[in-house]
Amino acid sequence: MQRPIPRLFAMTFALVACSDRPTATGPIPTSPTASAVKFWDDNAAVYWNGVANSLAVKYAKNPFETIRNFGIVSVAGYNAAVAAEKAGTGAVHPSAHAAISAASTVALTYLFPGEAAALETRLDEYLAADGWPGNRNTDVASGEAIGRDIAAQVVTRAQGDRFFAPWTGTVPTGPGIWFSATPPVGPMWGQMKPYFLLSGDQFRPPPPPAFGSPEFLAALAEVRQIADTRTAEQERIAKFWAANGPGFYNVQASTLAVQYHRTERESAHLLALMNMTAFDCIIVSHDAKFYYWLLRPVMADPLIKLAIPMPNFPSYTSNHAVISAGMMKILGTSFPAERERLDSLAEEAAISRVYAGIHYRFDSEVGLALGRTVAGWALAHDVNGHEPFVLK
Repeated sequence: MQRPIPRLFAMTFALVACSDRPTATGPIPTSPTASAVKFWDDNAAVYWNGVANSLAVKYAKNPFETIRNFGIVSVAGYNAAVAAEKAGTGAVHPSAHAAISAASTVALTYLFPGEAAALETRLDEYLAADGWPGNRNTDVASGEAIGRDIAAQVVTRAQGDRFFAPWTGTVPTGPGIWFSATPPVGPMWGQMKPYFLLSGDQFRPPPPPAFGSPEFLAALAEVRQIADTRTAEQERIAKFWAANGPGFYNVQASTLAVQYHRTERESAHLLALMNMTAFDCIIVSHDAKFYYWLLRPVMADPLIKLAIPMPNFPSYTSNHAVISAGMMKILGTSFPAERERLDSLAEEAAISRVYAGIHYRFDSEVGLALGRTVAGWALAHDVNGHEPFVLK
């Protein structure tokens, strides 16, 4: 059986729902002969990122769970690759390819326990298949053992990251305060254990315009005006970005890693850095949301027509803006030639929420700045060379 070569996805929005991502449990497709495989085509980090993506789709995980999942899988893969490289002392070194694959399998099994048997079968098939000839000079068994050990450590940390921490608080009341008939989503996420940040409030933005102030009323009037005159293009953008988020950006990252011939370790590092940053972006965004409790535009003006369903948490800041800006700054820094295009994706994702009627423009503008700040902090605290991420 031949190992699949990740396809170079066309850089268009239509790719987000592409059918040629790896399936969660299906057979591994065939590829050209091993002698034709290049190292950038036989990339375990990209492959297992695709498996993580397809499982998120299969189990209909929400964007926040998906970001958490990508972070766990990608940091396990990267740290495993580094550990395998450092463990080599003789003529035959532990396989980083196997280490990434085994670490990803263990991490995915934690996240999708019902897929345990299928993931182990996939791992066996993947490691037994022909691929880049350079991988034949490494020891698969020791690489796999290293990967499993590293992933176990990552899983232990994830079990205490407070993503599922219960909330026992109450929603405040008053003018301009968000309200809902059901408990809010994610009120504790601002207190999760970050990868890079010192705390959830480290970069807390200044307060939004005061409810009823001229600045607030102007922003609200803009949302109403857009809702009343929403064009077909604005509606398309709103619905596109409502349906696409972390999976889309991971496809972008994987595509660029292959296109620019990044090694497995380099690809694993890129995916880990981007997805860890995205997780920290959730933290800062939800810290702001549940510190300021700003009501949504339609709560201030019930005549606003929404293009998409409204999320069940406060308005300020926009998650789409923060997360998109953070992820795209990481990718743009890694691929400078792509920076302008990637920045434009983040900006469109941010304004899409205004087009949809669920955010004020200041939610998105502050969110973009906040996401880029978080990414800048992550880049400043990134690992150097062949070092693992030290997980707090």
